[in-house]
Amino acid sequence: MEKKIVIKERLEALTSQPYNKELEKEFNSIIEEFNAIFNEEKNEEVIIDEDDKEALALYEKNKELNADILKLIQQFKDNKQAYLDAIKAEEEKNAELKKEIINDFKQLVEEEENLGVLFGKIKEIREKWNNIGAVPEKVYRKLQAEYSKLNEDFNYNVNIYKVLQDNDLKKNYSLKNQIIHKVKELKEKDNVKELEKQIRTLQNKWEEIGPTYKEHWEKLKEEYWSNVQSVYDKIKAYYEKQKEEQQANLEKKKALVEKMKTATSGNFENHQDWDKATKEVIAIQAEWKQIGFVPKEYSEDLWKEFRGISNEFFDKKSEFYKERNELYSKNAQLKQELVKKLDAIKDSKEWKKTAETIKKLQNDWKKIGHAGKVNEQKLWKEFRSKCDAFFDARKQYFEQQDEANVENLEKKEALIKEIEAYQPSEDTKEALTQLKEFSKRFAEIGNVPFKEKDRIYKAYKTALDSKYEALQLNKAEKEKALFEAKLETLKASVNPSKTIQAEKEKLRKRINELVKEIGNLENNLGFFSNSKGAESLLKGVHAKIDAGKKNIENLKRQLKMFSKIEQEKAEETAGKKSEKTESK
Repeated sequence: MEKKIVIKERLEALTSQPYNKELEKEFNSIIEEFNAIFNEEKNEEVIIDEDDKEALALYEKNKELNADILKLIQQFKDNKQAYLDAIKAEEEKNAELKKEIINDFKQLVEEEENLGVLFGKIKEIREKWNNIGAVPEKVYRKLQAEYSKLNEDFNYNVNIYKVLQDNDLKKNYSLKNQIIHKVKELKEKDNVKELEKQIRTLQNKWEEIGPTYKEHWEKLKEEYWSNVQSVYDKIKAYYEKQKEEQQANLEKKKALVEKMKTATSGNFENHQDWDKATKEVIAIQAEWKQIGFVPKEYSEDLWKEFRGISNEFFDKKSEFYKERNELYSKNAQLKQELVKKLDAIKDSKEWKKTAETIKKLQNDWKKIGHAGKVNEQKLWKEFRSKCDAFFDARKQYFEQQDEANVENLEKKEALIKEIEAYQPSEDTKEALTQLKEFSKRFAEIGNVPFKEKDRIYKAYKTALDSKYEALQLNKAEKEKALFEAKLETLKASVNPSKTIQAEKEKLRKRINELVKEIGNLENNLGFFSNSKGAESLLKGVHAKIDAGKKNIENLKRQLKMFSKIEQEKAEETAGKKSEKTESK
């Protein structure tokens, strides 16, 4: 419908200005475009749900749009006819003016004796003649012949040769020969409209050229008119042939009207009948388009009859398919909902979960019936493109990951060998710094292929632990050092914020569990004091309580270390923002 709105606007622009031939080409292009859309709509299976007010309103709006366009087409044709009528009236008026000039010319040649006055008035007459526009074709040659005869009388019967020099005669002789040569060249042209225009121009130029040698004039004149006549014979033959072709086209199109009546008059009871008849109707319409113009007086009525039969056929066909189209409409709505659901998840990076959801949507799609020729292809193309977008993105992501992960595996294996070959310094602080640097480098390298993850981490941990063992740290120092190494690994994970938060929650949960255990142990101390052997039991409980509290303190220290990581991250983010601001 948007295309037809544009067509309507273009037609309104055309009909709002006076008709001229330059508009004709654009008008024909618009009509061809509109007819293509109009016939396609007739052939389409329209889906209209009677309860769908919006669809019904759209359908009615489309009908009104068609009616408006047809009115604008007729208005343009009316404008054209008015233009042609005006041209005809102007040409008839011009013919009368030229008749008046011929009468004035006759009177001037017969009565004026003063050569100076005669020359001036002849020049004025010629200017008037050339400034007058076209005249009706049927009187053109007669008027032109009379005008030419008067020019001849003037040039050869009036005693003007006394004042002309021999070089003027020679010049005019050359100019007239050039005109004859150009007229001969015109006979080779195939464009009749251009031929008509140029022959008239050359005839006017011929009349404007003054007299030449009298002894050559008859031969020159005979050659000129002979070639002019040949050009007009060619023009006449073209129009006679065109007339014959249009008459033959008229008979062909009349036969197609009868053929269309037969093709659309059957009893069509099922889809196969309608499909077969539709193909035949479309074939007849295509055959109609291949036939050229018919005589103007028959064109409009013949087209209206042919188009009316076609329209009636497709109206009946639309009614037949109404019930089936209602089902198509329902299926189209269901599939549109699937497209919306798919659109909402197609950009998700949860590859596994989203892939399963998409496969379920694909199965749901298959269960829904056909949505009609027009909607099915459009919906399926949209649905499939969104599926492809997700799976292509997933494939690209994992291809990139696999490529990067293989490279990371090589880097980590090389680093493990470097750790294994490392001999810790006797300076414990320096050795710890170096081991932390190993941990930081290992974390910064990134992920490795999934199947190698456990092996490479175990090798890394074994190599690093062996170096920490070699330092002979106490338990607390070693535990702290290993936890700091773990933090470095978390900071370099795929989603550090999420990973670190999960680790913090795990620590808080363990702290809460220890607090609860200590609370239970402290509540049970009263029971142990009244039992035999209470002293040894109390000693064990107190030991557990003390150990739990120490463990809690250790876990809290670890939580503080997480806070330190978050602070560093915040400072790093702030630094990046500052750099970006300065760059701006």
